[in-house]
Amino acid sequence: MARISIMIVFFMAMTAGAYADTVKLGIYPSNDPAKLQQVMDIFAAYLETRTGDTVEAVVTRDYNELMRRIEDRSIDIAWLNTLNYVRLKNDIPGIQYISTYMERNEITGSMLPFYQSYIVTRNDSGITDLGQGRGRLFAFTDNGSTSGYAYPNMLLRKNGIDPDTFFKKVIFLKKHDRVAEALRKGAIDVGAMSDGTYFMVERKHGDIFRVLAKSDPIPLDAIVANDEIAREKVLAYRKALEEMPHDHPFCRNMREVLGWSAAGFETRDDSFYDSARQALGD
Repeated sequence: MARISIMIVFFMAMTAGAYADTVKLGIYPSNDPAKLQQVMDIFAAYLETRTGDTVEAVVTRDYNELMRRIEDRSIDIAWLNTLNYVRLKNDIPGIQYISTYMERNEITGSMLPFYQSYIVTRNDSGITDLGQGRGRLFAFTDNGSTSGYAYPNMLLRKNGIDPDTFFKKVIFLKKHDRVAEALRKGAIDVGAMSDGTYFMVERKHGDIFRVLAKSDPIPLDAIVANDEIAREKVLAYRKALEEMPHDHPFCRNMREVLGWSAAGFETRDDSFYDSARQALGD
């Protein structure tokens, strides 16, 4: 009888494991993939403790892979930059908004769901305004980046600058920290990056950059679920994100490892991103 009871308990445990939810959490490669994976593993562990799911963090090769994997549903929950959220929501209206990432503003200290794109040069470049960048080397990050391409490209064009003809050459370095490092080493003359990347460099290397232009406030990244995730699960993840402490190890590691001034999450709604739609012409 005891042996039968043990077998029943073992069978129930195995069955529970077989049916436990495994959630794939995808994020775009904005920084060094190894460092990003390290931080996102902490994020996944937090979500596991709050939801009971097994959460696996996946850093994709690029923006396109992340978008494709959301569309084919091999990613369940995704951390999307603003540009790709707007595009994906347009393509797949059923994509479910969960929450918005927040950062502590480096100037005011306030916790905000906004950030900015900066166009930057070195202090010793001799360039003091955008017009003086003519004929120089310029770098964006990736054409799927909000603050590393879409907004700075729009900012340049508003100032009458066509990047393809104005600069000697335009290159794409894929990641914000690569643009900052190329600029620091003098491999490029002007570059586009997020304000968070700019402040990270300032903390590490001092006042070596000059900001030539700043974008309007940009809604920060969105956390979303694909269109097949149950509403109850979406609400569980939203609650977990809303209740993450501002000093959680994830937020601290975001700052210490990636240089992002993470300050938790805030729930808005899809209309929060309408300003980005208007700015990007979507």
